[in-house]
Amino acid sequence: MVEDSERPAKRLKMDQNNTSDTKQPHQNKGKYRPQSGRDGKGKNRQALVISASGIHNNDVGIFVTSDKGQEKKCLQELVDLLGEQFDQSGQAPSNAEDEKPREDLDRDIEADIQAELDSLKPERSTANAPVQKLTCVELDIPCVSFVRFPGGLSASHNPVEIVRTLCATAANKDFQGPRSRYIKRLTPVSLVRKTMANGLESLCDELLPAHFKVEDERSVEGTATDDAGTPQSKGLKFAIRPTIRNNNKIDRDQVIQTVAPKVEILGKGIHKVDLKGYDKLILVDVYRNIIGMSIVGNDFETFKRYNLSEIHSSHFADDKTESSTTQA
Repeated sequence: MVEDSERPAKRLKMDQNNTSDTKQPHQNKGKYRPQSGRDGKGKNRQALVISASGIHNNDVGIFVTSDKGQEKKCLQELVDLLGEQFDQSGQAPSNAEDEKPREDLDRDIEADIQAELDSLKPERSTANAPVQKLTCVELDIPCVSFVRFPGGLSASHNPVEIVRTLCATAANKDFQGPRSRYIKRLTPVSLVRKTMANGLESLCDELLPAHFKVEDERSVEGTATDDAGTPQSKGLKFAIRPTIRNNNKIDRDQVIQTVAPKVEILGKGIHKVDLKGYDKLILVDVYRNIIGMSIVGNDFETFKRYNLSEIHSSHFADDKTESSTTQA
């Protein structure tokens, strides 16, 4: 009888312990907040816009590579980085407009408040417009995607300059901002054409003259420009790097044999091919029935061929070298 009377009490105690154990995780729920909610970053993140129509003629943008299965995360990360670049380049004109309602200090308080509210409206719309128009294109090959820039952008939104800025920021060890996690190689595309109807020749005629054209044979010196836009006393050294995906009608030799003579004609014979010590590198990307081109400088190799993942990895290698040197 004693054992039977003690059993309900033991069971009641065990039930109390079980209920206290199950409630404990709910009490500490605040410790496991998702990372996207910190500092309000989740609220300001631009929604990913996926285009189902592919890459178009006259498109401008960036090819980006990632690990297999991480394409959407990579695209989201790149859209966030591009949004910051567009916002920074658009700050100057919006700040100039903000000064207008502050000139008249004698107005009453209600007029000042209304003017301040009106000045905020265009600033928000212009800052958000470029980010909302960024379009992502998922390709039918793994690990490669494309981000299309909105039309009508200014020269400050040149994809070559934007990629160079992202790489320079990643190469800065002292940078305290967010680092990319899923992005690997970035390939700027200044212009896209269809492979049919002499698309490659059209790209050469539109993009190469700004970098290689020499106006007069008698004044050859100083007519070509380097990566910074300054005149060169001698001809430029250049290289051509084709990348062909899902296209069996165009090969590397055909691309090189089309582009190289164009450069030679524009430079009056003063530009020379140099595959390693080049001043200008012509990137040609062929994907299915479209072809894109951009001209980059010799920092392409310095920035690990515009591979953000390798740039970040180089920091860890440098830290290991410094630590081993200190220990020695």
